[in-house]
Amino acid sequence: MRPDAMPPARPDRRAYLPWLLAALGLAIDCALYWPGQMSFDSAYAWWQARGETVTDVASPTLIALWRITDRLYTGPGPVFALHLAMFWAGLALLAGGQRIGTGWRVALVACGALPIVLVLRGHVWTDVGMLGALLLACGLLAQAHAGRRAALWPALPVLLYALGMRHNAVLAVAPIVAVWAWLAWPGGGPVRRIGTGLLVLAALLAVVAAINRQARSHVPLWPILAQGDLAALSIARGEVLLPAFSVGPGLSVAELAEVSRPWSVTAMLQNNRSGIRDPLGEWPADDLRALREAWFAAIATDPGAYLAHRWRVTRALFGTQPRDWPQTLLYVDAQIGYRDNPPVAPNDGAAHRALMRWVEAWRPTAVFAIWPHLLIGLAAAPLAWRRRADRPAGAALCLLASAWLYALPYPLLAPSAELRYLGWSCLASVLAAVLALAARPAARPAHRPHGAYLFDARGAGPGASTTMTE
Repeated sequence: MRPDAMPPARPDRRAYLPWLLAALGLAIDCALYWPGQMSFDSAYAWWQARGETVTDVASPTLIALWRITDRLYTGPGPVFALHLAMFWAGLALLAGGQRIGTGWRVALVACGALPIVLVLRGHVWTDVGMLGALLLACGLLAQAHAGRRAALWPALPVLLYALGMRHNAVLAVAPIVAVWAWLAWPGGGPVRRIGTGLLVLAALLAVVAAINRQARSHVPLWPILAQGDLAALSIARGEVLLPAFSVGPGLSVAELAEVSRPWSVTAMLQNNRSGIRDPLGEWPADDLRALREAWFAAIATDPGAYLAHRWRVTRALFGTQPRDWPQTLLYVDAQIGYRDNPPVAPNDGAAHRALMRWVEAWRPTAVFAIWPHLLIGLAAAPLAWRRRADRPAGAALCLLASAWLYALPYPLLAPSAELRYLGWSCLASVLAAVLALAARPAARPAHRPHGAYLFDARGAGPGASTTMTE
Protein backbone atom coordinates (compact mmCIF):
# COMPACT_ATOMS: atom_id res chain seq x y z
CA MET A 1 0.00 0.00 0.00
CA ARG A 2 1.36 3.41 -0.98
CA PRO A 3 2.07 5.84 1.91
CA ASP A 4 -0.53 8.32 0.59
CA ALA A 5 -3.11 5.52 0.59
CA MET A 6 -2.59 4.72 4.28
CA PRO A 7 -5.72 5.17 6.41
CA PRO A 8 -5.60 8.11 8.83
CA ALA A 9 -4.31 7.32 12.30
CA ARG A 10 -6.99 6.71 14.88
CA PRO A 11 -7.11 9.10 17.79
CA ASP A 12 -5.61 7.75 20.98
CA ARG A 13 -8.61 7.06 23.17
CA ARG A 14 -6.34 6.88 26.21
CA ALA A 15 -5.84 10.64 25.90
CA TYR A 16 -9.43 11.13 27.04
CA LEU A 17 -8.97 9.08 30.20
CA PRO A 18 -7.53 11.91 32.36
CA TRP A 19 -10.47 14.10 31.41
CA LEU A 20 -12.99 11.38 32.23
CA LEU A 21 -11.37 10.87 35.62
CA ALA A 22 -11.24 14.63 36.22
CA ALA A 23 -14.93 14.98 35.35
CA LEU A 24 -15.69 12.19 37.81
CA GLY A 25 -13.63 13.92 40.50
CA LEU A 26 -15.45 17.22 39.88
CA ALA A 27 -18.84 15.52 40.17
CA ILE A 28 -17.83 13.80 43.41
CA ASP A 29 -16.58 17.07 44.90
CA CYS A 30 -19.86 18.80 44.08
CA ALA A 31 -21.84 15.94 45.62
CA LEU A 32 -19.71 16.03 48.78
CA TYR A 33 -19.51 19.78 49.36
CA TRP A 34 -21.87 21.89 47.24
CA PRO A 35 -22.25 24.86 47.60
CA GLY A 36 -18.85 25.00 49.36
CA GLN A 37 -18.02 25.33 53.05
CA MET A 38 -17.79 28.88 54.39
CA SER A 39 -15.46 29.86 57.23
CA PHE A 40 -15.38 33.37 58.71
CA ASP A 41 -12.80 34.40 56.09
CA SER A 42 -15.13 33.26 53.29
CA ALA A 43 -18.13 35.02 54.80
CA TYR A 44 -16.18 38.25 55.27
CA ALA A 45 -15.02 38.20 51.64
CA TRP A 46 -18.59 37.62 50.46
CA TRP A 47 -19.88 40.47 52.61
CA GLN A 48 -17.38 42.82 50.99
CA ALA A 49 -18.31 41.53 47.53
CA ARG A 50 -21.95 42.33 48.27
CA GLY A 51 -21.10 45.88 49.32
CA GLU A 52 -17.75 47.53 48.83
CA THR A 53 -14.19 46.37 49.30
CA VAL A 54 -13.36 47.76 52.74
CA THR A 55 -9.92 46.24 53.43
CA ASP A 56 -7.47 43.95 51.72
CA VAL A 57 -7.46 41.43 54.59
CA ALA A 58 -9.69 39.37 52.31
CA SER A 59 -8.35 39.04 48.77
CA PRO A 60 -9.62 41.92 46.58
CA THR A 61 -9.18 39.60 43.59
CA LEU A 62 -11.56 37.05 45.12
CA ILE A 63 -13.95 39.85 46.07
CA ALA A 64 -13.94 41.18 42.49
CA LEU A 65 -14.71 37.71 41.11
CA TRP A 66 -17.42 37.10 43.71
CA ARG A 67 -19.01 40.45 42.86
CA ILE A 68 -19.39 39.28 39.25
CA THR A 69 -20.67 35.77 40.02
CA ASP A 70 -23.15 37.06 42.62
CA ARG A 71 -25.04 38.82 39.85
CA LEU A 72 -25.69 35.46 38.23
CA TYR A 73 -26.12 33.23 41.28
CA THR A 74 -26.20 34.45 44.85
CA GLY A 75 -23.88 32.59 47.19
CA PRO A 76 -20.57 30.74 47.19
CA GLY A 77 -21.54 28.13 44.57
CA PRO A 78 -20.03 29.71 41.42
CA VAL A 79 -16.72 30.58 43.09
CA PHE A 80 -16.57 27.10 44.61
CA ALA A 81 -17.28 25.52 41.19
CA LEU A 82 -14.65 27.67 39.46
CA HIS A 83 -11.96 26.63 41.94
CA LEU A 84 -12.89 22.98 41.45
CA ALA A 85 -12.91 23.34 37.67
CA MET A 86 -9.41 24.87 37.70
CA PHE A 87 -8.17 22.08 39.96
CA TRP A 88 -9.46 19.16 37.93
CA ALA A 89 -8.71 20.73 34.52
CA GLY A 90 -5.16 21.36 35.75
CA LEU A 91 -4.70 17.72 36.69
CA ALA A 92 -6.09 16.51 33.35
CA LEU A 93 -3.89 18.91 31.37
CA LEU A 94 -0.81 18.02 33.39
CA ALA A 95 -1.38 14.29 32.89
CA GLY A 96 -2.24 14.68 29.20
CA GLY A 97 0.86 16.75 28.50
CA GLN A 98 3.31 14.01 29.52
CA ARG A 99 4.74 11.19 27.41
CA ILE A 100 4.05 8.52 30.01
CA GLY A 101 2.01 5.36 30.26
CA THR A 102 -1.70 5.26 30.97
CA GLY A 103 -1.11 4.01 34.51
CA TRP A 104 1.05 7.01 35.34
CA ARG A 105 -1.54 9.39 33.91
CA VAL A 106 -4.19 7.79 36.08
CA ALA A 107 -1.86 8.10 39.09
CA LEU A 108 -1.42 11.83 38.44
CA VAL A 109 -5.16 12.48 38.34
CA ALA A 110 -5.65 10.22 41.35
CA CYS A 111 -3.48 12.61 43.37
CA GLY A 112 -6.61 14.71 43.56
CA ALA A 113 -7.90 12.17 46.07
CA LEU A 114 -5.11 12.89 48.58
CA PRO A 115 -7.06 13.19 51.86
CA ILE A 116 -5.61 16.53 52.92
CA VAL A 117 -6.29 18.07 49.49
CA LEU A 118 -9.75 16.50 49.30
CA VAL A 119 -10.77 18.08 52.61
CA LEU A 120 -9.31 21.51 51.86
CA ARG A 121 -10.96 21.59 48.44
CA GLY A 122 -14.40 21.66 50.02
CA HIS A 123 -13.94 25.25 51.22
CA VAL A 124 -14.35 28.61 49.53
CA TRP A 125 -10.86 29.71 50.53
CA THR A 126 -8.20 31.79 48.84
CA ASP A 127 -5.74 28.97 49.57
CA VAL A 128 -7.90 26.61 47.47
CA GLY A 129 -8.24 29.18 44.70
CA MET A 130 -4.46 29.61 44.61
CA LEU A 131 -3.94 25.85 44.59
CA GLY A 132 -6.34 25.35 41.69
CA ALA A 133 -4.86 28.23 39.69
CA LEU A 134 -1.28 27.05 40.19
CA LEU A 135 -2.23 23.54 39.13
CA LEU A 136 -4.07 24.80 36.05
CA ALA A 137 -1.06 26.95 35.09
CA CYS A 138 1.23 23.92 35.39
CA GLY A 139 -1.17 21.90 33.25
CA LEU A 140 -1.22 24.59 30.57
CA LEU A 141 2.58 24.77 30.55
CA ALA A 142 2.72 20.98 30.20
CA GLN A 143 0.53 21.31 27.11
CA ALA A 144 2.72 24.10 25.75
CA HIS A 145 5.79 21.96 26.29
CA ALA A 146 4.10 19.15 24.38
CA GLY A 147 3.86 21.42 21.32
CA ARG A 148 0.59 23.30 21.90
CA ARG A 149 2.23 26.69 22.30
CA ALA A 150 -1.09 28.54 22.36
CA ALA A 151 -1.51 27.21 25.90
CA LEU A 152 1.19 29.63 27.08
CA TRP A 153 -1.14 32.63 26.90
CA PRO A 154 -4.09 31.51 29.05
CA ALA A 155 -1.51 30.52 31.68
CA LEU A 156 -0.83 34.23 32.36
CA PRO A 157 -4.32 35.24 33.60
CA VAL A 158 -4.42 32.01 35.60
CA LEU A 159 -1.15 32.94 37.30
CA LEU A 160 -2.55 36.42 37.87
CA TYR A 161 -5.46 34.87 39.75
CA ALA A 162 -3.07 32.76 41.83
CA LEU A 163 -1.07 35.87 42.76
CA GLY A 164 -4.23 37.65 43.78
CA MET A 165 -5.31 34.95 46.19
CA ARG A 166 -2.58 35.29 48.83
CA HIS A 167 0.03 37.92 49.67
CA ASN A 168 2.84 35.34 49.62
CA ALA A 169 1.71 33.53 46.46
CA VAL A 170 4.60 35.10 44.52
CA LEU A 171 6.92 32.50 46.08
CA ALA A 172 4.91 29.66 44.52
CA VAL A 173 4.34 31.49 41.23
CA ALA A 174 7.95 32.53 40.53
CA PRO A 175 9.27 29.07 39.45
CA ILE A 176 6.24 28.58 37.19
CA VAL A 177 6.81 31.97 35.55
CA ALA A 178 10.45 30.97 35.03
CA VAL A 179 9.30 27.86 33.13
CA TRP A 180 6.84 30.01 31.15
CA ALA A 181 9.72 32.24 30.04
CA TRP A 182 11.83 29.18 29.17
CA LEU A 183 9.08 27.81 26.94
CA ALA A 184 8.29 31.22 25.44
CA TRP A 185 11.88 31.48 24.13
CA PRO A 186 12.83 27.92 23.11
CA GLY A 187 15.86 29.16 21.20
CA GLY A 188 16.78 32.08 23.44
CA GLY A 189 19.69 32.42 25.78
CA PRO A 190 19.55 32.63 29.57
CA VAL A 191 19.61 36.45 29.67
CA ARG A 192 16.56 36.71 27.44
CA ARG A 193 14.68 34.03 29.36
CA ILE A 194 15.50 35.44 32.79
CA GLY A 195 14.64 38.96 31.66
CA THR A 196 11.34 37.80 30.20
CA GLY A 197 10.45 35.93 33.38
CA LEU A 198 11.21 38.94 35.56
CA LEU A 199 9.22 41.27 33.32
CA VAL A 200 6.22 38.94 33.26
CA LEU A 201 6.29 38.47 37.03
CA ALA A 202 6.60 42.23 37.58
CA ALA A 203 3.68 42.90 35.22
CA LEU A 204 1.48 40.37 36.99
CA LEU A 205 2.34 41.83 40.38
CA ALA A 206 1.55 45.33 39.10
CA VAL A 207 -1.92 44.23 37.98
CA VAL A 208 -2.55 42.57 41.35
CA ALA A 209 -1.44 45.76 43.12
CA ALA A 210 -3.89 47.77 41.01
CA ILE A 211 -6.71 45.40 41.98
CA ASN A 212 -5.71 45.64 45.65
CA ARG A 213 -5.99 49.41 45.50
CA GLN A 214 -9.75 48.97 45.16
CA ALA A 215 -9.81 48.44 48.93
CA ARG A 216 -10.48 51.56 51.00
CA SER A 217 -7.63 50.74 53.40
CA HIS A 218 -4.57 48.53 53.48
CA VAL A 219 -4.27 46.39 56.60
CA PRO A 220 -0.78 45.02 57.35
CA LEU A 221 -0.80 41.39 58.45
CA TRP A 222 2.47 41.33 60.39
CA PRO A 223 1.01 42.66 63.71
CA ILE A 224 -0.71 39.32 64.36
CA LEU A 225 2.66 37.58 64.00
CA ALA A 226 4.39 40.20 66.14
CA GLN A 227 1.84 39.86 68.94
CA GLY A 228 2.13 36.07 68.94
CA ASP A 229 5.92 36.18 69.06
CA LEU A 230 5.93 38.84 71.79
CA ALA A 231 3.50 36.83 73.89
CA ALA A 232 5.70 33.73 73.66
CA LEU A 233 8.82 35.71 74.51
CA SER A 234 6.99 37.34 77.42
CA ILE A 235 6.24 33.90 78.86
CA ALA A 236 9.85 32.81 78.37
CA ARG A 237 11.29 35.93 80.01
CA GLY A 238 8.69 36.33 82.75
CA GLU A 239 7.63 39.88 81.87
CA VAL A 240 5.04 41.33 79.52
CA LEU A 241 6.85 42.56 76.41
CA LEU A 242 3.75 43.59 74.47
CA PRO A 243 3.57 47.41 74.33
CA ALA A 244 1.26 48.93 76.93
CA PHE A 245 -0.97 50.53 74.28
CA SER A 246 -1.72 47.07 72.80
CA VAL A 247 -2.92 45.29 75.95
CA GLY A 248 -5.28 45.84 78.86
CA PRO A 249 -3.83 47.12 82.15
CA GLY A 250 -4.35 43.85 84.00
CA LEU A 251 -2.62 41.53 81.52
CA SER A 252 0.00 39.35 83.25
CA VAL A 253 2.49 36.73 82.19
CA ALA A 254 0.41 34.11 84.00
CA GLU A 255 -2.64 35.03 81.92
CA LEU A 256 -0.61 34.90 78.69
CA ALA A 257 0.68 31.45 79.62
CA GLU A 258 -2.86 30.30 80.37
CA VAL A 259 -4.36 31.36 77.04
CA SER A 260 -1.40 30.88 74.65
CA ARG A 261 -1.36 27.83 72.39
CA PRO A 262 1.31 26.70 69.89
CA TRP A 263 -1.29 26.14 67.18
CA SER A 264 -2.64 29.69 66.85
CA VAL A 265 -2.35 33.28 67.97
CA THR A 266 -6.14 33.40 67.77
CA ALA A 267 -6.49 31.40 70.99
CA MET A 268 -4.64 34.11 72.90
CA LEU A 269 -6.60 36.91 71.26
CA GLN A 270 -10.01 35.35 71.89
CA ASN A 271 -9.58 33.85 75.35
CA ASN A 272 -7.69 36.51 77.31
CA ARG A 273 -9.59 38.39 80.01
CA SER A 274 -7.61 41.64 80.21
CA GLY A 275 -7.83 42.62 76.56
CA ILE A 276 -5.37 42.53 73.67
CA ARG A 277 -5.64 44.89 70.75
CA ASP A 278 -7.06 43.50 67.49
CA PRO A 279 -3.99 43.01 65.27
CA LEU A 280 -6.06 43.51 62.12
CA GLY A 281 -7.75 46.66 63.33
CA GLU A 282 -6.75 50.24 62.61
CA TRP A 283 -3.38 51.16 64.14
CA PRO A 284 -1.85 54.65 64.06
CA ALA A 285 1.51 54.73 62.31
CA ASP A 286 3.32 55.52 65.57
CA ASP A 287 1.80 52.48 67.29
CA LEU A 288 2.77 50.22 64.40
CA ARG A 289 6.31 51.51 64.54
CA ALA A 290 6.49 50.99 68.30
CA LEU A 291 5.10 47.46 67.99
CA ARG A 292 7.65 46.59 65.30
CA GLU A 293 10.52 47.99 67.38
CA ALA A 294 9.40 46.03 70.46
CA TRP A 295 9.11 42.87 68.35
CA PHE A 296 12.59 43.14 66.83
CA ALA A 297 14.16 44.15 70.14
CA ALA A 298 12.66 41.15 71.95
CA ILE A 299 13.97 38.77 69.27
CA ALA A 300 17.45 40.34 69.37
CA THR A 301 17.55 40.15 73.17
CA ASP A 302 16.62 36.47 73.40
CA PRO A 303 17.03 34.75 70.02
CA GLY A 304 17.12 31.31 71.64
CA ALA A 305 13.66 31.72 73.15
CA TYR A 306 12.40 33.09 69.84
CA LEU A 307 13.70 30.11 67.87
CA ALA A 308 12.26 27.70 70.44
CA HIS A 309 8.86 29.38 70.04
CA ARG A 310 9.02 29.27 66.25
CA TRP A 311 10.03 25.59 66.43
CA ARG A 312 6.88 24.86 68.47
CA VAL A 313 4.75 26.61 65.85
CA THR A 314 6.58 24.76 63.05
CA ARG A 315 5.98 21.40 64.71
CA ALA A 316 2.31 22.28 65.10
CA LEU A 317 1.99 23.23 61.43
CA PHE A 318 4.05 20.48 59.81
CA GLY A 319 3.50 17.68 62.31
CA THR A 320 0.65 15.43 63.40
CA GLN A 321 -1.95 17.39 65.32
CA PRO A 322 -3.48 15.95 68.53
CA ARG A 323 -7.20 15.28 68.66
CA ASP A 324 -7.81 17.93 71.32
CA TRP A 325 -6.62 20.65 68.96
CA PRO A 326 -9.43 22.45 67.08
CA GLN A 327 -10.72 20.72 63.98
CA THR A 328 -10.84 24.16 62.34
CA LEU A 329 -7.09 23.88 61.81
CA LEU A 330 -8.03 21.43 59.04
CA TYR A 331 -11.65 22.06 58.08
CA VAL A 332 -14.75 24.12 58.84
CA ASP A 333 -17.84 21.96 58.42
CA ALA A 334 -20.28 24.85 58.53
CA GLN A 335 -21.70 27.85 56.76
CA ILE A 336 -20.50 30.76 58.89
CA GLY A 337 -22.63 33.88 58.57
CA TYR A 338 -21.48 37.48 58.74
CA ARG A 339 -23.65 40.54 59.27
CA ASP A 340 -26.36 40.74 56.58
CA ASN A 341 -25.10 37.93 54.33
CA PRO A 342 -28.00 35.76 53.16
CA PRO A 343 -28.09 32.34 54.84
CA VAL A 344 -26.46 29.49 52.92
CA ALA A 345 -27.82 25.97 53.30
CA PRO A 346 -25.07 23.51 54.33
CA ASN A 347 -24.46 20.23 52.54
CA ASP A 348 -26.20 17.68 54.74
CA GLY A 349 -26.04 14.73 52.37
CA ALA A 350 -25.24 11.24 53.57
CA ALA A 351 -21.96 11.17 51.60
CA HIS A 352 -20.83 14.44 53.17
CA ARG A 353 -21.65 13.27 56.68
CA ALA A 354 -19.83 9.97 56.12
CA LEU A 355 -16.76 11.80 54.80
CA MET A 356 -16.66 14.17 57.77
CA ARG A 357 -16.88 11.25 60.19
CA TRP A 358 -13.96 9.57 58.43
CA VAL A 359 -11.93 12.79 58.42
CA GLU A 360 -12.51 13.34 62.12
CA ALA A 361 -11.45 9.76 62.89
CA TRP A 362 -8.18 10.15 60.97
CA ARG A 363 -7.49 13.82 61.72
CA PRO A 364 -4.88 13.17 64.47
CA THR A 365 -2.83 10.83 62.24
CA ALA A 366 -0.07 11.33 59.67
CA VAL A 367 -2.71 11.09 56.93
CA PHE A 368 -3.50 14.75 57.63
CA ALA A 369 0.01 15.92 58.48
CA ILE A 370 2.13 18.10 56.21
CA TRP A 371 5.48 16.37 56.73
CA PRO A 372 4.79 13.04 54.92
CA HIS A 373 3.78 14.89 51.74
CA LEU A 374 6.86 17.10 51.76
CA LEU A 375 9.07 14.12 52.58
CA ILE A 376 7.72 12.26 49.54
CA GLY A 377 8.69 15.17 47.31
CA LEU A 378 12.07 15.55 48.95
CA ALA A 379 12.81 11.85 48.44
CA ALA A 380 11.84 12.12 44.76
CA ALA A 381 14.00 15.21 44.09
CA PRO A 382 17.28 13.34 43.37
CA LEU A 383 15.49 11.01 40.96
CA ALA A 384 13.85 13.95 39.19
CA TRP A 385 17.23 15.64 38.85
CA ARG A 386 18.90 12.55 37.41
CA ARG A 387 16.08 12.17 34.87
CA ARG A 388 15.70 15.88 34.15
CA ALA A 389 16.26 15.39 30.42
CA ASP A 390 12.82 13.77 30.20
CA ARG A 391 9.79 16.04 30.20
CA PRO A 392 7.97 14.59 33.26
CA ALA A 393 11.08 15.01 35.42
CA GLY A 394 11.44 18.62 34.28
CA ALA A 395 7.83 19.22 35.33
CA ALA A 396 8.58 17.51 38.65
CA LEU A 397 11.48 19.89 39.34
CA CYS A 398 9.27 22.89 38.60
CA LEU A 399 6.60 21.60 41.01
CA LEU A 400 9.17 20.90 43.72
CA ALA A 401 10.71 24.35 43.36
CA SER A 402 7.28 25.95 43.69
CA ALA A 403 6.26 23.74 46.62
CA TRP A 404 9.41 24.25 48.65
CA LEU A 405 9.92 27.93 47.90
CA TYR A 406 6.38 28.52 49.11
CA ALA A 407 6.77 26.37 52.23
CA LEU A 408 10.21 27.47 53.45
CA PRO A 409 9.23 30.84 55.04
CA TYR A 410 6.37 29.36 57.08
CA PRO A 411 8.50 28.26 60.06
CA LEU A 412 9.23 31.95 60.71
CA LEU A 413 6.05 33.54 59.35
CA ALA A 414 3.14 31.23 60.20
CA PRO A 415 0.76 32.77 62.76
CA SER A 416 -1.04 29.45 63.23
CA ALA A 417 -1.01 25.78 62.31
CA GLU A 418 -3.86 25.88 59.77
CA LEU A 419 -3.13 23.16 57.24
CA ARG A 420 -4.67 25.08 54.37
CA TYR A 421 -1.52 27.22 54.24
CA LEU A 422 0.47 24.33 52.74
CA GLY A 423 -2.11 22.50 50.65
CA TRP A 424 -0.25 23.49 47.47
CA SER A 425 3.09 22.29 48.81
CA CYS A 426 1.56 18.92 49.76
CA LEU A 427 -0.10 18.34 46.39
CA ALA A 428 2.83 19.61 44.30
CA SER A 429 5.27 17.39 46.20
CA VAL A 430 3.27 14.22 45.59
CA LEU A 431 2.63 15.11 41.94
CA ALA A 432 6.37 15.67 41.51
CA ALA A 433 7.11 12.24 42.95
CA VAL A 434 4.73 10.57 40.48
CA LEU A 435 6.26 12.47 37.57
CA ALA A 436 9.81 11.65 38.67
CA LEU A 437 8.97 7.95 38.83
CA ALA A 438 7.24 8.09 35.45
CA ALA A 439 10.15 9.81 33.71
CA ARG A 440 12.47 7.73 31.56
CA PRO A 441 16.15 7.52 32.43
CA ALA A 442 18.08 9.37 29.75
CA ALA A 443 21.27 8.09 28.15
CA ARG A 444 24.14 10.30 29.25
CA PRO A 445 25.69 12.08 26.23
CA ALA A 446 29.41 11.88 25.65
CA HIS A 447 29.67 15.65 25.80
CA ARG A 448 27.12 18.22 26.94
CA PRO A 449 27.42 21.95 26.21
CA HIS A 450 28.00 24.32 29.09
CA GLY A 451 24.74 24.93 30.99
CA ALA A 452 22.62 22.02 32.17
CA TYR A 453 19.32 21.49 30.41
CA LEU A 454 16.16 21.18 32.41
CA PHE A 455 13.52 20.25 29.87
CA ASP A 456 13.42 17.77 27.04
CA ALA A 457 11.64 18.93 23.89
CA ARG A 458 10.88 15.47 22.53
CA GLY A 459 7.39 15.45 21.19
CA ALA A 460 7.22 19.25 21.15
CA GLY A 461 6.05 19.37 17.57
CA PRO A 462 7.55 19.40 14.08
CA GLY A 463 11.08 20.68 13.90
CA ALA A 464 11.76 20.46 17.64
CA SER A 465 15.31 19.61 18.62
CA THR A 466 16.09 16.67 20.83
CA THR A 467 17.00 18.88 23.79
CA MET A 468 16.74 22.44 24.89
CA THR A 469 20.13 23.62 26.07
CA GLU A 470 21.55 26.80 27.34
